[in-house]
Amino acid sequence: MNLKSISLAIVCIALMASLTSRSASADWPALGRALTTAGKGQQRPKTTTDGAGGAIVVWHDDRSPRVDIFAQHVLVSGEVDPAWPVDGRALLGDSAAQEAAFEGQQSPVIVSDGAGGAIVAWPDGRSETRGLDIFAQHVLATGVLDPAWPVNGLALSAVRGDQDNPAIASDGAGGAIVTWTDGRSGVTGVDVFAQHVLISGVVDPAWPVNGVALSTAPELQSSPQIVSDGLGGAIVTWTDFRPSATGVDVYAQHVRSSGIVDPAWPVNGRALALAAGVQSNPSIVSDGAHGALFAWEDFRDGTDHIYAQRLLGSGAIAAGWLADGLAVATAPLGQEHPIVASDGRSGALVAWQDLRNGQNHNPFVQHVLASGAIDPAWPVNGRALSLSSGEEVDASIVTDIAGGAIVAWEEDSFIFANHVLASGALDPTFPVNGRFMRLLLTFQRNPDLTVSSGGNAIVAWSDRSQTETAIYAQQVLTEETLAVDPGTPGSTVAFARPNPNPARGPVTLSFALPREAAVQLVIYDVSGRRVRELMSGMQAAGRHEVAWDQRDDGGRLVAAGIRFARLEVEGRALTEKVVTTR
Repeated sequence: MNLKSISLAIVCIALMASLTSRSASADWPALGRALTTAGKGQQRPKTTTDGAGGAIVVWHDDRSPRVDIFAQHVLVSGEVDPAWPVDGRALLGDSAAQEAAFEGQQSPVIVSDGAGGAIVAWPDGRSETRGLDIFAQHVLATGVLDPAWPVNGLALSAVRGDQDNPAIASDGAGGAIVTWTDGRSGVTGVDVFAQHVLISGVVDPAWPVNGVALSTAPELQSSPQIVSDGLGGAIVTWTDFRPSATGVDVYAQHVRSSGIVDPAWPVNGRALALAAGVQSNPSIVSDGAHGALFAWEDFRDGTDHIYAQRLLGSGAIAAGWLADGLAVATAPLGQEHPIVASDGRSGALVAWQDLRNGQNHNPFVQHVLASGAIDPAWPVNGRALSLSSGEEVDASIVTDIAGGAIVAWEEDSFIFANHVLASGALDPTFPVNGRFMRLLLTFQRNPDLTVSSGGNAIVAWSDRSQTETAIYAQQVLTEETLAVDPGTPGSTVAFARPNPNPARGPVTLSFALPREAAVQLVIYDVSGRRVRELMSGMQAAGRHEVAWDQRDDGGRLVAAGIRFARLEVEGRALTEKVVTTR
């Protein structure tokens, strides 16, 4: 984190907390759960729910030549499912058959099968003559590969020319619809295709072999995103470089469950906006009524801003929405990389990276109503999830099931998360600049969220130290407390939010105990080394204030940087982040 512009302050970052119910207890380690520590390289995890509050996580893995896709199951309790292999399940079950392959696999995407397992798709380089193809595999809830599927995955598209950049959505019946960019045409450039794979392990025979073309417009179509239409089909959006008087635009198309492109929609897709300038990087979420809501970067006025649009299942723009979209954020200096989550009422929570301070990107979020208006209860141009001076990028978002959203992002090699309520206020149990997911000084990258139980979430990320690479996960709790007596109402403990202290005087940490309890309060550095013990032993019920003079156990003033105050009560831990400057 860039400390130059930070005055001495306490940034209350509650890192890991035990859950307030026994079903999600202290089994989640304070430093996150390692899903694999197999070494070499694990990258770009993607997550989906297991339907029971846990998550299935898939990633690209370099441990075995030409077998590069692995997955692991973490339970809601924070334990790795003991039925699954240590360090994850390889999704290509016959490694010997892969030895002669030209290349391996990359960039997996994942969706729940609705029965505790998942379907995974990826670009596959096993053919030297065809280029990249799209393959898929089904892993069961038990952690074994579905024996009805080909042991090394099912080809969804295997034609000459690269098929790449897949995105995936459930078909509502255990199978999946996968979309991708497709270079098979020597005339129209890179196009957008889709294919339907059944839960039985075969490509839907009603769909065209090697996929249905959603757009074969001239020039490049890129970065497709997909959602289910709730009727067994899907809506897909992409950035489109077809010749146009208005420049680059964003388009969408609807494919029915039958494999037919919806004839009510324009051939080669519906433009979401035809304003001048570049519209790009669309994101999509279902509106819950067979249509979809979209957000994208928009350069119509010479600066990137965030716009949104809603299309009905018919392909028409929803009533109340402008033909060229709704301005979500038009703050100075630019906004980019929007992501969206449902609000449960046909609207959406839209998050993005925002440069309005002119120095670094911060995550912001806004609530877009189903009617085509910005929620008037929310701030104009969005709510800041963090105003840290670090560069905050690569965000992921999920709904909290109560109309708000949880957002995770990467900042200076750490993973943070924050929770915005349906009201537009930030969850007061989260620090104002977000909660750390792992306090160790490792290189944490590529966070990806999925929903957990009770409005919580699970985030997975790649984690690299000097000696190993790994995939980690952590539960993001929307109540940052620890339970002194799990399951007992009123037994929770939380840090009070300290006030900033720019004079470099003592830092006061406050908390209240529901009963007499054994307590230890220790300051640690980012490598996990103890700096100073502030409290230890039995403490009375009630409020406690403990001052730290910013000195270590040897009486030396600590240097500028990040420290953590770790409070343990009856063996359960709560952690705050402390930022100190000279």
